[in-house]
Amino acid sequence: MRRGSSTEIFHRYLSEQGVDIPYDLMIEAYVPIARAQERKAKEAGHREPDYRQRIEDTFNELEIADAVKHSYGAWGYYLKKWPEQTEFFPGVPKMLDDLKKEYKLGVITNYMDGPTCREVFAKLRFNDIFDSLVVSHELGYMKPAGLLFETAMKETSSVAENCVMVGDTYSADVVGGNLAGMQTVLVDIYDNQQDHYQDCSAVIRDINKFPEALQRLESS
Repeated sequence: MRRGSSTEIFHRYLSEQGVDIPYDLMIEAYVPIARAQERKAKEAGHREPDYRQRIEDTFNELEIADAVKHSYGAWGYYLKKWPEQTEFFPGVPKMLDDLKKEYKLGVITNYMDGPTCREVFAKLRFNDIFDSLVVSHELGYMKPAGLLFETAMKETSSVAENCVMVGDTYSADVVGGNLAGMQTVLVDIYDNQQDHYQDCSAVIRDINKFPEALQRLESS
């Protein structure tokens, strides 16, 4: 799912329900509510936020009638899009199959709904590929909280010094991996995280370059 698409989907849901709210006005209400919720979650040790509540608060701020009902509707509408739209990046299935021959593989994901996440996992055959699947919503905490990394290591019978965390978000993947004692590989897809390169064990622009980065880390 493209970053930033959630609010567009919420707005589309409202439009289909006959609720006429300018998109810019919805964003003006949504952003400060989201930031305040994220700040509180971080202060609470990176607790998983209640995203549906975030929508309800936004709709109440906009004085939308039946805000609770529409918040559940918009949230369900959004979650339905994930299994429909989630696909592998080209080349990734073969890369994972090759890596699985030599390494234990795990997923640690900040995902806002456990059942939807498991549906996506099933679609992509993650249960056949990965030895551990850790979902933030199911644990109640988000990366970089240590619980997620500890759970993945426990499920793979691994120790931190033998683990590499690879992800595309510095604040979640690199910070979390570093705090857990792992090596970290940042996938800077959008080429906009240069300020954090010094904190990474390696940086790549394309996930398919990960095996090359892994070889360099192993030989260093």
